[in-house]
Amino acid sequence: MLSFEYDGQSTETIVDKPLRIVQFDSMNDIDGFHREIIKGEKTLLRQEVNHYGAMYSDDSTYEFYLVKADGSPFTEVEQRKINKWLASPQLVKPLNCVTDDGENLIYRGVFQNVGWKMITGHMDGVKCSLVCDTPFSWKKETHFYSCTDSLDIELNINSDDSECFIYPKITVTTPNTMQTIQIINNSDSGNKMEILCYPNLQISIDCKYCIITDGTISGIVDYKDLGWKDAGNIYWTRLKDGVNLLTIKGECNLIITYDIPLKRAGDFV
Repeated sequence: MLSFEYDGQSTETIVDKPLRIVQFDSMNDIDGFHREIIKGEKTLLRQEVNHYGAMYSDDSTYEFYLVKADGSPFTEVEQRKINKWLASPQLVKPLNCVTDDGENLIYRGVFQNVGWKMITGHMDGVKCSLVCDTPFSWKKETHFYSCTDSLDIELNINSDDSECFIYPKITVTTPNTMQTIQIINNSDSGNKMEILCYPNLQISIDCKYCIITDGTISGIVDYKDLGWKDAGNIYWTRLKDGVNLLTIKGECNLIITYDIPLKRAGDFV
């Protein structure tokens, strides 16, 4: 990895010299993707167990060191600044990094340990232990569309998890009149989401967490404000691995954003 951003700060600018990611101990083995098989018990009457799926069994931990690009030690002020940066967040935050091949990836985690390594008798390296919620990275995709009446969209999802749906965040803005915008997912049995939009008021729909916000001061949107009467029968747009065909109906500007999993072992260091 070349650099990363975490909690609003970057390894390039956090102290007076850019920080570089290094390993002082050689590492020949790279952890992969260990999963736990979830299944029932065998009985005399049922010799074949019931299978309920598989999940990743452990947290994914990445250990590495940060050193200054010019090899100089960290001052006391810089030590406090880095400790504040990495050891403050209580909950998982995105870590945006640039890999050696220039690709932008996202990890989501918390720094469990921030220590220091003395090489020249001073604090020369920051020892970091990042615990992530998945053993793989993510890549963010963003697409912009402008629809005057009806628009067909093709989204090609290149996910490394073929059996899981991707739930996007959709932002809709209508220019002039109040109208109902339809987002029809032709690749998911023609299910559709209908959104009652107000002129020049941005509506953001997080299909993963079922959260809706708008551009008002409070940002809170009631389902009935969108024309949704049956809360138990709402279709939240979802995307499958591969080609997805969507149709947009109505006059609007649309932004579709989503994260796809990339199972590339050994990316972090």
